[in-house]
Amino acid sequence: MAKRLIPARRERSVSPARRLWDLFDLRSDLDSIFDELMETPLLTQPFLGGGFPAVDVAENENEIIVKAEVPGLDPKDVDVKVSEDAVEIRGETKDELEEKDAGYYRRERYYGSFERVINLPTKVKEDQVKATYKNGILTITLPKTEPSKPKARKVEIEVSK
Repeated sequence: MAKRLIPARRERSVSPARRLWDLFDLRSDLDSIFDELMETPLLTQPFLGGGFPAVDVAENENEIIVKAEVPGLDPKDVDVKVSEDAVEIRGETKDELEEKDAGYYRRERYYGSFERVINLPTKVKEDQVKATYKNGILTITLPKTEPSKPKARKVEIEVSK
């Protein structure tokens, strides 16, 4: 037989209670790592969250209303395009200051171009869409091609024999 060059290592036995305690330690370590990640300014940027601009989409019997938050933007810097089943909002927010040597302590405001496409729940009349801007809110009113009808219907259940 060949001589063994590496000494054999004996496994230590660890009690089941110690293994369970180690799992709890690992879980708390992972929780603290995720908490730190969620607090970083990078993840608070609007384009990484739900989207920029933030929108509300509401529907009534005759129209769909999209409200988008675009505070501080000149309405001339916003472009709205509508198809029969989607709305596209594009624009650009410009930085007022051009300080190249400014050392920011914290900078959370978003500057640059943005684009948001909102899929609509039903088809709309593209030629009758209206958009208004007031107090930083862009409101887009989209008339539906036909009034809403109930989307649910009762289905009879057949009994098999």
